[in-house]
Amino acid sequence: MSAGFSAKLAHLTGILLGALLLSSSRAVAQESGSAPMLEPSNLLPAPGTEDPVFTDLEPALAAPQTDQSQEFQSQEFQSQEFQSSERQSQESEDSRLQSLQRIPLDSSADRIDRVPAPEQQLVVVGLLEEQVVALIDVENGDPVWRTPVGFGPSVVRVDPVRLRVYVSGPDAPGIIALDLSTGALQQAYGLPGGALDLELDLDSGRLFAPLPRSGSVAVITPGQDEARELPMPSAPLSLVFDPQRQHLIVGLGSEDPLSLLVVNPENGELLARWRGGRLPEMLALDVERQQLVALNSGSQDLSVVDLNSNGQGVESIGLDWRPTRLVIVGSRAYVTARDSNRLQVVDLDNLRLETTYGLGSQPTGILSFPSPEGAGLLLVEAGIPQLHWIELPAPVAVTMASAENDVQIGAITGRIRDVAGQEATAGTLTIAPTGSFSGRQELIEPDGSFMISDLPAGIHLLDVMVPGFAPTTVQVQVRAGFVSTQDVQLPPVGVSQEANGIGILPDLPTYSDELARHLSTALAELEPERQVLLLSGPLGPDDVFADLAPLVQDLVLLDRDERYTNDLQRLQVIGGALGLRYVILTQLQITQGYDRRGSALLNTAVRFLAPVVPVDIPNFTPNQLRSRGLVVVVDLHTDQPGDQARYYEAYGRDDVGGQPMFDDAAAGLFRLQVRNMIPVFMDQLRNANPFQDPPA
Repeated sequence: MSAGFSAKLAHLTGILLGALLLSSSRAVAQESGSAPMLEPSNLLPAPGTEDPVFTDLEPALAAPQTDQSQEFQSQEFQSQEFQSSERQSQESEDSRLQSLQRIPLDSSADRIDRVPAPEQQLVVVGLLEEQVVALIDVENGDPVWRTPVGFGPSVVRVDPVRLRVYVSGPDAPGIIALDLSTGALQQAYGLPGGALDLELDLDSGRLFAPLPRSGSVAVITPGQDEARELPMPSAPLSLVFDPQRQHLIVGLGSEDPLSLLVVNPENGELLARWRGGRLPEMLALDVERQQLVALNSGSQDLSVVDLNSNGQGVESIGLDWRPTRLVIVGSRAYVTARDSNRLQVVDLDNLRLETTYGLGSQPTGILSFPSPEGAGLLLVEAGIPQLHWIELPAPVAVTMASAENDVQIGAITGRIRDVAGQEATAGTLTIAPTGSFSGRQELIEPDGSFMISDLPAGIHLLDVMVPGFAPTTVQVQVRAGFVSTQDVQLPPVGVSQEANGIGILPDLPTYSDELARHLSTALAELEPERQVLLLSGPLGPDDVFADLAPLVQDLVLLDRDERYTNDLQRLQVIGGALGLRYVILTQLQITQGYDRRGSALLNTAVRFLAPVVPVDIPNFTPNQLRSRGLVVVVDLHTDQPGDQARYYEAYGRDDVGGQPMFDDAAAGLFRLQVRNMIPVFMDQLRNANPFQDPPA
């Protein structure tokens, strides 16, 4: 059993900026920060390297090129088979689609954007492996210009008013702006990381970009050299600008069912949170119907939100394949699939999956691209990388009566557990009513399981009521013809206001338990009116804590900003069960070095006294034993996720002469350092007085 509550931090490394010039290649490398004296703390964030400076990007951009694209060798694509009674899978390209043009690409691509030109069919493409952005004439397949950018340009966006092309990607050090006519670099914006999406406000020229690495949205305003950042509650994945309401709608990558945010782009003010699916990777506005369409790769569906109802009307449309990208053309949404060669067609009038088209290879990016005869699409296809221009058939009219008769149902099952993993033995589940469903209530089985059948396909809200726990609401996904499994975790029981004990819990590193043991003895003298409980020490967990020990396994208590994470709730469960007001976490970091140079002062003295006598200079101070103790005090009554943590530090060191010491020989000295740290910690705790409101 382990009791690790180590903070798992993502170490941000430098980004390589390189570019292919016309005659040679050149790479610009970023330097990372130096390592600290001690090993990085598992409890507190270690200092990471800064993101690279984006100003080095401009020299890496070469002049535009006009070389013809090269054909890649054919790669076999194996599509995922799916059987459906209403939509039959096809392995070859659908005969209903008319192919107009195929343009080979030098490497794979993702998002593309059209250039509105009256006499030409132009599209901007980011070539990932080549790290090149190209403007391509779709009618003849010729590139107008090609510009190396030094990173994989997975997302491009055209500003036709200001004749700019914005480019970024997940590995980019920011966003660059290219001249739409020539491909030359106009400006580079350094940001904490790359963007996954780009959205324009055409009237003002503002560009919005989600930055998942920094948990913010960047706002670039024409005429300003630097971007503003609007902080978000979690990592943003996608966004769209509503010009009618002047709002920015952002899709979040968290597990929160309220995954859609409505934000004021002027100051970042949060205006509303809407229900959506899991992992909304792409958002699109259906302007004609005043709907927001969210592509959810995590829940494999589309969420359609009525904008006129302020997000209250939400419908979910289940998909046969996990979606990648979408585009709205007329009354239909065309959705590409991540693991299939199918093009899924969703009827936005009747909110139903209408049909699928088979394509010759797997589609990734998709763009509305009118054909000479009517509606069309421009697809980015994998396998043999290419652009594929197709003409769409006329959509089949569907009456409201036939749509109402096509009701798809499914079921959900799962178990109700508390934070400790124990099953609920009683309670009720209530499915909230929707427009086509009157709602339902079911009982939880004695083993904590539940089964609710005959539910309309889509997203439902499930209200959970269990005696002794606060009511909770979760979002469940029902797929037509399937029994979906979704377990529910109950919220933690709050800590009683009468609880006043102190629990001490060590981290995994060696001697952290020694620090906890000595600290518990000292705290019992400092706070005699409180119960001081050593939850786990050198001999293992205390008997009263043994059943709760799984709660601290793989605990991630602090984020990189030294703020509490949601795992603080696990400690609150422990506090509620044991009557603890505070939990103290201890950690000891150690390093053991060996200096073969010995003591410089003594060596110099021996050489001076006996300059001509050959002697072996002893290593007077070769062993360098260093330690750093950390104590985090958590107030289970007042501390909440997101609050800044309170912690205290003490240091120890020994310089011992002789041969290099093994771990067993150094153990006694490290334990002595731990004991010497206790008075330091006690002085800090007396001065800071973190134990407020002592019991009467």
